[in-house]
Amino acid sequence: MHRLVEGAQGQEFHRPRARARWTAWLIGLVVGAVMVGMAAPATAGAADFIFQGRGWGSGVGMSQWGAWGAAQDGRDYRWILDFYYPGTTLEQMTDPNMSVKVKISSEPWRSVSTITQEYRQVDLTAVDVDLSLVMKDAAGEGCELMTAGNFCNVFLKEGRVFVNTATEELGPFDWIEARPATSEGRVQVELMTSSGWVSSGAREYWGAMRVVPSAEAGYLNLYNIVPMDQYLSSLGEVEYDWGQHGSRAYAPEAVKAQAVAARTYAVAQLQNRDFIHDNQWDQAYLGYFTRGYCFEERFAGIPQAARDTTGQVLTCHGSYVVAYFSAHSGGYTTAWETGSHPYLVAKPDPYSLANPPTWLDSWGPGYLWTRSISAETLSSRVRGMIGINGRSVNVGEVTRVEIVARDTDDPESHVSRLRITGSNGSAVVSGHEFRRGVGYDEIRSTLILGVTCPPSLPRGEFYDLTMYGAEIKKIVLAGLMGGYPNELFKPENPLTRWQFAKIAVNLWNQRFPESSIPLVDVPGQPFWDVAVLPGVLGDESDWVAAAHKAGLMHGVTDKIFKPYEPIRRDELATVMVRALGLQGGVEALPPGTTSFLDVPEDSPHARNAAYMMSIGVIRGYEEPEGEGTYCLHPDEPLKRMHAAVVLARALDVPKQ
Repeated sequence: MHRLVEGAQGQEFHRPRARARWTAWLIGLVVGAVMVGMAAPATAGAADFIFQGRGWGSGVGMSQWGAWGAAQDGRDYRWILDFYYPGTTLEQMTDPNMSVKVKISSEPWRSVSTITQEYRQVDLTAVDVDLSLVMKDAAGEGCELMTAGNFCNVFLKEGRVFVNTATEELGPFDWIEARPATSEGRVQVELMTSSGWVSSGAREYWGAMRVVPSAEAGYLNLYNIVPMDQYLSSLGEVEYDWGQHGSRAYAPEAVKAQAVAARTYAVAQLQNRDFIHDNQWDQAYLGYFTRGYCFEERFAGIPQAARDTTGQVLTCHGSYVVAYFSAHSGGYTTAWETGSHPYLVAKPDPYSLANPPTWLDSWGPGYLWTRSISAETLSSRVRGMIGINGRSVNVGEVTRVEIVARDTDDPESHVSRLRITGSNGSAVVSGHEFRRGVGYDEIRSTLILGVTCPPSLPRGEFYDLTMYGAEIKKIVLAGLMGGYPNELFKPENPLTRWQFAKIAVNLWNQRFPESSIPLVDVPGQPFWDVAVLPGVLGDESDWVAAAHKAGLMHGVTDKIFKPYEPIRRDELATVMVRALGLQGGVEALPPGTTSFLDVPEDSPHARNAAYMMSIGVIRGYEEPEGEGTYCLHPDEPLKRMHAAVVLARALDVPKQ
């Protein structure tokens, strides 16, 4: 559940890496484009599910990149720990250098899907000092001295442990243990798996090395029994340059916070089990010498942080904290759903949202990710998940995935529930279960911002329509409006001014193709309040500029457009007259033509509204009912479904 350097489908993958408000704005732009008809660039197959989110890892407890950001902001490790584990107390252990028993993997820096903890043979060498080779059998423990520089081969025969020394074969034993004569001694280890010798070569460890038969017949397991601070000195759980003097990324307080969290996590786990893993199932423990270099010498800031915080642990109500941490929270921490740990909470994490800077990591602030997964792959991985009702999921071929609940009311918090719908029905699963089943490297965190599902309805049809279906389909097929992801139209949503600027340009171009309005990537802001996205053709500034230049739509002032305000219903009439080229009809409108009661005669939109009423495009509301008089309700936001109805009628108006 912590930092490693490789990952694979189905396994946790934690490595501090990872834009936040800016990227959220970009996502909003794409969604906005889709809902008014602009086609977003296709990067996935038509039958793919597209997941967008932020962060990397579980998001539970401390965010390593958030800790780095807080340290860069001048916060010390105590403050960082208090922020990520609220309600805890920093205390001193009674036995600060207790022994830690660690189960050794073939290559702990890799994903657990590619490594093993089962060996055909283990070679042990005494480094620098002599060691005692302790051998346990039914009669008790025996001991052989192995002088510095000598080695032995440990292998399995008939389910028991045997040892080849320089002079003889010893065994059988229940287990053997190599114990250096002094605290400065180390044991060198070489490992043979069923595939041969581990290619990364020999590794060295402080403390003792114990070899025992594996629960799987025919294999050996290897354990390192090491003092706590020496264990912490070889943890590869943060970016190594965070502890290096002179590095631009130097953040020693973040490394200290990591040391305390790692120490606390180890102590808490060892209260309930005999050992911890040296890989991503617990914490990435690499040993004193690994892959051809001395870890502690190359990355001296990590053992220094262990020494600076010797014996310090976090407690809550007298018990050790289960100090979970992950690479990046995505800007919001989450908590395990059981609620059994009051110090693991869901709350905004501004330090993660703002980090890492792009000069340090190309993913940038917030660690935004996008993953495309085929329906076939998703259906396979969903099968067998455990739903929140405790039953195995079997929905058949998946057609829809919906976010139904988050940790909080904040739409940028982590997902707690998803509904999966398929050919055999639907099921609701937790966010953590969904991520586990689909794959930790595919769904990099449960902070899923959105899911786009493959279309399953005919074009122009939507799941959330109860009225005006024919008119909406007509407008969608005409290319004037579109839907939201997951085949939703959101008919009650208001239509904004910039969105209608786009509709007006497209309506004109369909009606008058011989004099179509060009769309260009504008270099500057057409109005002060309209953002420009340089290099992107079709952003809101391009549509607003096109509508304004063509005279279809103006700003509320010379400098202000108010792009996100709903378009007024009376202004709608004016823009429609211009986009349909009906100015001649308005000019010919006889004086005293019936209009809407609530549109004043001196309004700049009055004659346009009266004309659109006269040709039946805009009808309004009969008030009082049965009296034959109508109101427009110009101050009410124009709903998307009502805009579609007006546009559908407009398409039938003949050209003048």
